[in-house]
This record gives sequence, C-alpha cells and structure tokens, in this order.
Amino acid sequence: MIPEFIQEYFVDPIKYGEGYNWVNTLTYGIILVIASYAVYTYLRNKITMDRHFYYSVGLFVLVGGSARVLKDMGVSESYILVTPLIFFLIFAITFLSLVILVRVAGQNYYKFLAAEAVLLFAVIVGILAYHAEAFNWKGLVYIVVTAVLVTGVVYYLSKFLNLDFITGNIEIMGGHMLDASATSFGLAMFGYFEQHMLPGILIRWFDTPFVMFPLKIVVVGIALSFVEDIEDDGYKNFIRLIILILGAAPGLRDVLRIFFLT
Repeated sequence: MIPEFIQEYFVDPIKYGEGYNWVNTLTYGIILVIASYAVYTYLRNKITMDRHFYYSVGLFVLVGGSARVLKDMGVSESYILVTPLIFFLIFAITFLSLVILVRVAGQNYYKFLAAEAVLLFAVIVGILAYHAEAFNWKGLVYIVVTAVLVTGVVYYLSKFLNLDFITGNIEIMGGHMLDASATSFGLAMFGYFEQHMLPGILIRWFDTPFVMFPLKIVVVGIALSFVEDIEDDGYKNFIRLIILILGAAPGLRDVLRIFFLT
C-alpha cells in the first residue's frame, strides 16, 4: 500500500489532475537541480555543448509539449504522459538518442537529432489532428499573435535599454511568452485552471490571469541575467536549455490543447 503522504501529495495530483502543491513543487524542483547537474557532469566531457547542441536538443520541446496532449485528448490513458512523469519520458528519449547519435554520427549528430525531434512532433500532431473533433482557430490566433507581439515589445525595449542578456536569448523569452499567453487566454476564455502554486496565488491576488506576462518577463529576465555571468559556454548553453524547456514545453502543450478543444 502506498503511504498516505505520498498518495496525497504525489500520486493523487497526477492521477486526478489536481495540479501542484508546495510539497511536490519543492520535491520536483530539487529533483530537477540534482538531475540537471548529473546530466551535465556526464555530458560535459563527451560532447561540445554549443549552439548545435542547444537547438537540436531544444527541438524535443515540441515532442514533449505535443505528447502531453495525447493524454488530454484521451488518445492515451497512460499516466506516463502526465507532468512530471512525461519529463522523465522525454528526457529518456532525448538522452538516449543523443548518446547513440554522437557515437554513430560524430559531430554531425545534431542534424539527425533535430530531424528525429521534428519527425516525432509531426507524427504526434498528425495523431492529434486525426482524433480532433474541431479546431479552435480563434484561440490559436489570440495566443500566438499575442505571444509574438509581447515578445517583440520585450525585444525592442531590451535592445533600447542594452539588455543583451534578453535580446541574445529572445527565443527563450518567446517560449515563456507563449506559455504566459496560453495560460492567460486559457484561464480567461476557455475554462482552464492554473496548476502551479505561485502563479495561482498571483492570479488570485491581481484578479487577472494576464499577470502572467509581467511575472514571466521579470522572472525569466532575472534568470537570464544570471546565466549571462556564466563563463563556461557549454554550461551556459545547458542552463539556457533548461530555462527554455520550462517555458516552451508547457506553453506548447496548452496551445495545442486549446487548439484541439480538449
């Protein structure tokens, strides 16, 4: 029998879609830090973590974000597709693919890794489209256009203020703006609820889900400013990748979920 503590704070939130609580949030955060350090330690002497690494691995955000919707739509009933378990699944796929392709393709691994991610994404989206009963084009346009516009404003304002740590990482900020936009419109127009603890508190406090935009801009901006001080380019790209995943993956999941009306 599962201990009551684990059942209440870890199993039930996954099984019943109850969202996050302070216990599992802190636990998952600690696991993320430890796992990230372990992976970086393993990879740093085996691969150059350059831009090729960053973008090819980053494309697996598409895989994780879309695969999560398979559970939302009922295409699959597996709990492995529920956060945070899906992070372990996509990590395993990405990590094994990376290790194998480095051995097989050498320095050209990133081409095949990127192709794998795009192919998997295309297959998953095809499955979702096949099972969809309708398509929410209005929601898609609202979310994507707003995210692009806000990202553009942040970019040019940061450029005017010489905030190179933001302009040089605008794709990361854009991923988080997509997440903020999907969350905001999902809550305001499509009956969703915020699963995360801190955003939920702030949304109730300010009485608007659109507080996600300034919240994301400030938090991600601060994180990127610290990343800018990292001297090791490989480690810098690794941390940038983690920040990208934390925003773009849930953002894409919510966009697809709203688009396919799940």
